[in-house]
Amino acid sequence: MLPKVSFIIPIYNGEKRLPSCLDSIKKQNYPKNLIEVLIADGGSTDKTIKVAKKYGAIIINNKFKVEEKGRPLAIKKSRGEILCFIDDDNILPNKNWLRNMVLPFKEKDIVATETLYYSFNSEDDKITKYNALIGGDDPIASYLGINDRLCYFNNKWTGQPYKKLERKNYTKILLTKEKFPAMGSNGFLIRKSILQKVKHNPFIHPLLIYELIKNKYNKFAKVNEGILHKQDGSFKTFYRKKIRRIERRYSGEINWGNNYGISSSKLVLTTLYCGTFILPLFDAIKGFIRKPSLVWLFHPIATASLIFIYIFYDIKNRIIQ
Repeated sequence: MLPKVSFIIPIYNGEKRLPSCLDSIKKQNYPKNLIEVLIADGGSTDKTIKVAKKYGAIIINNKFKVEEKGRPLAIKKSRGEILCFIDDDNILPNKNWLRNMVLPFKEKDIVATETLYYSFNSEDDKITKYNALIGGDDPIASYLGINDRLCYFNNKWTGQPYKKLERKNYTKILLTKEKFPAMGSNGFLIRKSILQKVKHNPFIHPLLIYELIKNKYNKFAKVNEGILHKQDGSFKTFYRKKIRRIERRYSGEINWGNNYGISSSKLVLTTLYCGTFILPLFDAIKGFIRKPSLVWLFHPIATASLIFIYIFYDIKNRIIQ
């Protein structure tokens, strides 16, 4: 018997992105009475609400505006046995996506599921493709081993340790709280009954995974599925998002509470490696062999430039302190 699934989508001024997202949910080969969509709106001033209502979504007023506080509001209103966390820039790539993602829950001890990789189409913009190829939106994270999806230049979805049991369409993984992978967003499904037993407000995905593992809910599934994470194709936006993330962390607006167990020596070695330009260029060639695309040309540029941006903000923060 299929479970009822609640899609939870935090949003702010997403009228242009939301239709594609909701269309992909509507097209799922899944009983419509077993799907609900909850939109946690942070005060949109465009036609986001109108679009959401057109698709029959439940609107939740997120007075806090930020997504980390919006998700818990939607969780309280949800009626599904399984909660699916996506953003308005996510698109489910095929009509059987939801069936495939809930399949591992037949194993009673599996707490949550997540896609193995990011999908992209030939007509997608260069940044959407690049992020999919490196398994996230930051190449430095991929070198540190904290990407959350399959990275094609090293053929790993994480560099963190885990135990695994191979199944037909997914991999069952067992995690430890000392070092755990980046998980919990862009197509992350979890049993609501388990989520309610751990701290999840604010909903910050690394902290949620830590709380789950700490409370011995440490069995997950990486499903052989993808999900699209659409970008606007702008290099300016690509860098601006990274800078915004740094500023939020240094300001204390977001407290991650952990660094995934990454040692200082690994940070130094990664910095030196990525700053060479030449070594990431070789990695781009490896990635091209596994997954051919001309956007690999951006990889050594992105890697070297981000390293210098991160060094600049680290020095700036130390001076201010």
